[in-house]
Amino acid sequence: MEKINLGYIVKINGSSIVCSVNNNNALKNVSVDNFNLSFISVGALAGTRLVDGRVLVVTIEEIYDHDNNIFFNASINGIYDDVLKKYSFGTNSYPLINEAVFKLDDNILKNVFDIKYTDNKPSIGKYFYNESINIFYNPNIIFGKHLGVFGNTGSGKTCTVVSLIQNFVRTNPDKNIKFIILDVNGEYKTAFNHDEYVYFNYEDLRFNHHILNNVEYGKLFRASEGIQYPALKDSIRKLEEANPNSWLIKDLLNQLNEWVNSKTPNNQYSRPDIFTNNQITGFLRTLIYRIEQVLSDDNLLKIIDSPKDKSTLEIINESDKKIFIFDLQTSLDSLDIILYLFFKSIYNEKSINRTDSHTCLVLEEAHRYINANISETQLGTYYIDKLAREGRKFGIGLVISSQVPSMLSYEIVSQCNTVIMHKITNKRDLEFLRGVMRVSNDSFFLQMSSLEKQYAIVCGEAFSNDTIVKITDAYPLPRSSDPIITTILKCDK
Repeated sequence: MEKINLGYIVKINGSSIVCSVNNNNALKNVSVDNFNLSFISVGALAGTRLVDGRVLVVTIEEIYDHDNNIFFNASINGIYDDVLKKYSFGTNSYPLINEAVFKLDDNILKNVFDIKYTDNKPSIGKYFYNESINIFYNPNIIFGKHLGVFGNTGSGKTCTVVSLIQNFVRTNPDKNIKFIILDVNGEYKTAFNHDEYVYFNYEDLRFNHHILNNVEYGKLFRASEGIQYPALKDSIRKLEEANPNSWLIKDLLNQLNEWVNSKTPNNQYSRPDIFTNNQITGFLRTLIYRIEQVLSDDNLLKIIDSPKDKSTLEIINESDKKIFIFDLQTSLDSLDIILYLFFKSIYNEKSINRTDSHTCLVLEEAHRYINANISETQLGTYYIDKLAREGRKFGIGLVISSQVPSMLSYEIVSQCNTVIMHKITNKRDLEFLRGVMRVSNDSFFLQMSSLEKQYAIVCGEAFSNDTIVKITDAYPLPRSSDPIITTILKCDK
C-alpha cells in the first residue's frame, strides 16, 4: 500500500510533536471497502521516521488552524521496528524537524496492537479508525490481575464484560479459570448458553458465619465496646465450646440471657455500684435488636446459618463449569453481610490452598459495596481491599464494573492494571478516573463524553497501546437493554 503523507514536523516539545498539514485530502473522509476512514482524526495513530529508520508512533490529540494553515498536535506513544516487526511503548529517540508524518498502513497497525501471547490471542474488538484491525489483549493481565470497566448506564459496559468472558471461555476451553459474577441487578442469567454456567439463586447461596472471628462478629452485630462486645465474645466462646462450628445464631440470644443471669444471679445487690439484671439487659438492647434483625430475615439466615449444608465455594470447586452467577438481588444490609462472608471465604481459601486454578471475581455495580463513603454501620471493604492488593499472588483477579466510579474506593480502583472506559459525562467521574488511571494522552478523556454505545477507550497493561475500540458483540446478550417506552401498550382493564 502506498504511504500517505499527512504533513511534516515543525516543532518537537518533550513528549509531543506539532505537524503542519500539507495534504488537504488527508482531512477528508474517504470510503474504502465500506469502512469510513479519516487520515487525520483526533485519537488516530500516525507515524514518522527516526534517524535510524524505525517508525515513531504518535496519537493525534488536536487539530487546529493558524494563519490559514492546518496543524495538529500528537503525543508520542512508542517505536515500531520494521525489521523485527515489533512495537515497544515509549521512546529514547526523536525525529528531525521537517520529517514527514504519514498514515500507518495495516501491517504496522497489526503489529502495534499485537501482544506477546502465543496461545489463541484473544481480541476485545476492532480498531475504531480501521475495522480491519483487531485489538488484542493479554489475558494473563486482564483476568490475572485487575480490570476496571466504567461507563454511564446504557453505555455498554455490561455487554463488554459479557463479551470478554464469552469469547475467552469459548476459545480457551482447556484453561483452568473460573469466573464468579456478583449479579445485583439480575442481568447475567440470559448472557450465556445454558451449558456454560451454574446459576445460584439468592436463597441457595451458602456462606456460613463460622468463618468470622470475635472482632468480625462484633462488627456484624454492631456491638459497642463497653459491655456489648464482652458479652458477645463470652457468649460465642460458650457456644463454640459446646458446638464447634455448628452453633446457630438463634442460640446466641439464649446464651446472652445466660450471660446476663451469670452476672446478676440474685438480681439484688447491697453495693450500689453493681448493675441489676434489667440494667444489663438494657445495655445489651441494641445488640439483641441487631441479632433479632438477622433472625427475622429467613432467606439471609439460610445463607449464613446452615452449617450442615455444603458451602457455595465447595460446589464451585467441584464443578467443571467456568462461569458461576450469584443472584444478589437483595437489600443493601443483607448484601453487606453476604459479601463480607464471601470475600473472607474466598480470601482464606485461596491464600491457604494455593493451586494452579485461577478465580476471577466480576464485581457488577461495584459502587454498592466498595463505596469510598461506606457508613460505620456497614461491614466495610476490608477483605475486598486485601483481594485487590494481594489477590494476584493467590490466583484471584477482579473485574470492577461501575457506572459511578467516583463513588468507589480509590485504594481499590488504583490497583486496576487495565481499564475499559465507555461513555462518561459526569465531571466528577471524569476527574476521578483522570487521577487514578494511566492514559497516554488527554484527548481520550475529552472523547469519553461523546463515545457511542459499544465503543470504549482501552488502556493499561493488558493492551499494547491505548485506543478506541468497537467491542465485539456479545451473544447471547445480558438482560440490560434500554426500555422502549413507545412499545409499552396500555393494558385493558
